[in-house]
Amino acid sequence: MKTLFSLFCLVTYLTCALSANGWPISIDMACNKALSAVACSFEFTNNANEDLYLLKRNTPLEGLDSEFVSVSLDGRPLDYEGFYMYHLPPAKDEFVLLKAGESISATVQITDVFSIDTDGLYTVQYSRPLQYLSVNEMSAMSIDDLKELAVRESIHIHLENTHLLLKPKKEEIKPDYTVHLQDCGTVSFANGDRKNSETLEAHKRLCPRFDKLLKRNNLNSDFQKWFGAISCSRAGIVQDTYKSIRSGLSKYSLTYFNREWCKSYVVAFTVLSYSYSTVYLCEPFFNLELYCVSTTGISKEDVLVHEWSHALGRRRDRVYGRKNCEALAKSNPDKAVENADTYAYYYCDTK
Repeated sequence: MKTLFSLFCLVTYLTCALSANGWPISIDMACNKALSAVACSFEFTNNANEDLYLLKRNTPLEGLDSEFVSVSLDGRPLDYEGFYMYHLPPAKDEFVLLKAGESISATVQITDVFSIDTDGLYTVQYSRPLQYLSVNEMSAMSIDDLKELAVRESIHIHLENTHLLLKPKKEEIKPDYTVHLQDCGTVSFANGDRKNSETLEAHKRLCPRFDKLLKRNNLNSDFQKWFGAISCSRAGIVQDTYKSIRSGLSKYSLTYFNREWCKSYVVAFTVLSYSYSTVYLCEPFFNLELYCVSTTGISKEDVLVHEWSHALGRRRDRVYGRKNCEALAKSNPDKAVENADTYAYYYCDTK
């Protein structure tokens, strides 16, 4: 695991092991640089005395499909330019069995999702919790019993000749047709017709509803429900995020790309290295209700709000679902104002 790119390694190779300390799962991290890429390897070890099922989602075990690491240069964070995916609840095939004492590893190139172009000391930090189930819980498929293990491990690596590193990929999209909307910019569709008229109807709702939301005095019980205790700083972040989304809807020519292939549990996604103005729609999206619903279900409208919260509002994925978003607001309001799904639910609940 720790020999990848070793023939081309130009700079310091560092590794950091997470001691068990009674934790059921530990991580061993390592990063090294080749001529054109920085690769990081991750080894997950089951330290418990029982078999466990580790969720691959939001880990390198599913590749670079999520923001599970952050990268900073001399303390200044770099922008993540990878995937933000709207997931359905976890399914059994998203878990991997880790028997007691066993390990599993994966290696990814972080230069695929971070633009590293300045020489200096970089910090790579694992920033997402690990989620797992016991064998009995998996047998019952008790997703409500999904346990979380916080991980905040990091390594440091000094990089030189960073001008030689590859940058995150860009994708050129050629729209099939474009619709001009009064007071709400333009929206294009690409890669065929997959209920495009319904997507357009959901999109048409966004601008007037954002206008209404921004005109209201929103420091109320709904704000507390979704963003936690009221504070001037958090209220400012929320207001600025909605303003950025609303401005972007009119300012940019936005595109909906009907994706032919996605992982079965992905509803929609954005890829910021490709474009801040494109949302990719997957098969489950086309079967959703059209407008916001007040139950635990999701609709096309709130999925669009979620995705534009990423692309135009630069919000992240912390948790999904009404129950989890409400819990996050109570336990960690500062993370609630970062969470894209929270913005979708608050938008939908604001009448």
